[in-house]
Amino acid sequence: MLKKEDNQLLTETNEDKPLGEVFRQYWIPALTSPEIEADGKPKRVKLLGEDLVAFRDSNGDVGLVDEACPHRGTSLYFGINDGCGLRCMYHGWKFDTEGNCVELPSEEETSNFKNSIKLKSYPTYEINNIIWTYMGPEEKQPPFPDFYWMHLPQENLMIERAWQECNYLQVIENDLDFVHAAFLHKAHGQQSVEEGALSTDLGIDPDHPLVKNPPVKQHVENTNYGKRCIAVGVGNEEENAFMEIHYIFPFYTYPPRFEGEDGMWHAFIPRDDHSTWAWDVQFSHDKPINKEVQHERRGLELDEDFKKLRNMDNEYEQEYQLKKDANMTGIRGIANQDHAATETMGTIVDRSNEHLGTSDKPVIQMRKILMRQVKEHMNGNELLKHDNQTLKDLYSGGLYDDKHKGWEEALPLNPKYKIK
Repeated sequence: MLKKEDNQLLTETNEDKPLGEVFRQYWIPALTSPEIEADGKPKRVKLLGEDLVAFRDSNGDVGLVDEACPHRGTSLYFGINDGCGLRCMYHGWKFDTEGNCVELPSEEETSNFKNSIKLKSYPTYEINNIIWTYMGPEEKQPPFPDFYWMHLPQENLMIERAWQECNYLQVIENDLDFVHAAFLHKAHGQQSVEEGALSTDLGIDPDHPLVKNPPVKQHVENTNYGKRCIAVGVGNEEENAFMEIHYIFPFYTYPPRFEGEDGMWHAFIPRDDHSTWAWDVQFSHDKPINKEVQHERRGLELDEDFKKLRNMDNEYEQEYQLKKDANMTGIRGIANQDHAATETMGTIVDRSNEHLGTSDKPVIQMRKILMRQVKEHMNGNELLKHDNQTLKDLYSGGLYDDKHKGWEEALPLNPKYKIK
């Protein structure tokens, strides 16, 4: 469990909070490229409690700026995007993608007033149809993270983002939890799983190591990117299954996968303290990904604001008979099952009332590094820095090996991932 004050420290992410200041020192996926077009309608984006607007100017450059016009606060979402700038509808003040005021038609032409006006803006970087931003101090801006999947062809990727109705920490904790799959995601019967897919929309095949092994033996290693979480369970009569999850500080993960299965990368970015942008990047290592199959098994059907159509209000379209006949949840879609588990805790769970067991080791270790880093920041010390030589070939790769082997021998940590 956590003390109430520690739970508060790890769940508050606005810009005036210590963890909010930490998160702003890392690159954040903000929106997908197709959401904005040159001289098209601006897009509202909420990140870390801030109300922002994204737009693509006439040259194709992307701006991410404060929604409120610095004149008198009118929403720039309702502004006009053309001529390489976003113009407020109220008095015509116009801003470029860097927040510079380029036209001030409400003032005399000879006035220099516009030179003193600056709209809050954040730098952006666009790659693989995702627009990223950095929201921290300019002098602390790190290199852009070079994740493995960014080097794959676009046809090998499937990208989804969804609005999750709970605090980011609940979402990360779920992703680091090996054991929940054996219950929340386990299908009652054999599944006809398509090539590359981990599951169907009902769940994971009962013979898969992720679901047939509660409990598993777990270990956590410190790394130069965060934590590597290992689980060891029965694979078959002669072999154990060795599984890994990578937690890349502060809010990225690679959940467990085996050879032949498409990989998955997640980012869990606070919209505010009560909701999260849950990013899924599914990737096939060596061929185009089957987007239809992967989308169906995840089950995310979203409205124009990226909110789920299966949600708390309609009980995630749970079918009670399905609970008896097909899976434990009665809910279709692996992602919907995860969202139901984390959202029904409440938007911010009170961790002072929880009772953690041995199966929660990765969750405990993740909280420790998060707490350590935020306190380092509060004491004026440097935060963990990512090494792109590590990130560019890092992903989760489970395997089967002799059951007499220890996990260190079967699934050794790459030496370059070790803390120096």
